[in-house]
Amino acid sequence: PFLLDNLEILKVLGKGCMGKVFLVRSRTTQELRALKSIVKDLVIEQREITHTLAEREILATVAAIDHPFLAKLHASFQDEHRLYLITDYYCGGDLATQMSTCYTFTPERVLFYAAEIIDGIGELHRLGVLYRDLKPENILLTQEGHIVLTDFGLSKWLTNETDQSTQTFCGTAEYLAPELLLGDAYSFGIDYWSYGTIIYEMLTGITPFWADNHSEMYRRILEEPLEFPTDIEYDTAEFLAALLDRNPATRLGCSLEHGGVDEIKTHPYFASLSWDDVYHRRLTPPYSPNLTSKLDFANFDPLF
Repeated sequence: PFLLDNLEILKVLGKGCMGKVFLVRSRTTQELRALKSIVKDLVIEQREITHTLAEREILATVAAIDHPFLAKLHASFQDEHRLYLITDYYCGGDLATQMSTCYTFTPERVLFYAAEIIDGIGELHRLGVLYRDLKPENILLTQEGHIVLTDFGLSKWLTNETDQSTQTFCGTAEYLAPELLLGDAYSFGIDYWSYGTIIYEMLTGITPFWADNHSEMYRRILEEPLEFPTDIEYDTAEFLAALLDRNPATRLGCSLEHGGVDEIKTHPYFASLSWDDVYHRRLTPPYSPNLTSKLDFANFDPLF
């Protein structure tokens, strides 16, 4: 039912280095979906073929398990020039757009998002998938205000138990872990670093090592001490310091014996939450996108 001639394109939702994301409507069922269009020539030019194939495999795997915080793949197909992926459409926009309008979120709102994000990351890691591109632009909001992780374009399978590390350089500058910048082998810990960076940004309005050029930002990520505004609570600061540990061996979530997402979930920062309630979306979202309908684009970047 999702072949191209059956789809009406309504709007460009976003643009990436290899293609665009469109809002589309099925001419037969009237359902709204997101269509990711990837230009094959650009994939070949940028040697991104393995990433593109991985994204389709990862989305298909995720679709089979129906996790509340991971984007669902409905169909994938291709023509002579493009690859296409059809996923659910989430009309609340993304966290990046929210952050550009709000600057900072309340601690309660940050805790809510932090819990849902780590639950989604935990499921990807359980499947052996390293996200590698966790950033606010890839965290979408549903109409009710829950989060959904999307765009696994830089994800990598790490299912081989004996080699749970990789050395390819990718990701988005502000959220890159030190071991990535140094060209060292890395594993699931890079997602925990990016996660800590996003929580810090939601609370303060800026990433912890931000600079106006990449080389200075990389230097700060590798060398500058982590500093907190005076109004951040102790448990929150301690949680962020543990996630933003430059040594991946001692970073929260990375210990050999008790590591992984469970080590993060049991931190005192989350003491007030029931993880069963988080997974079943029983918590009331602290913010609900103010939409008149699913075709209200108030929460999308007007640039598109």
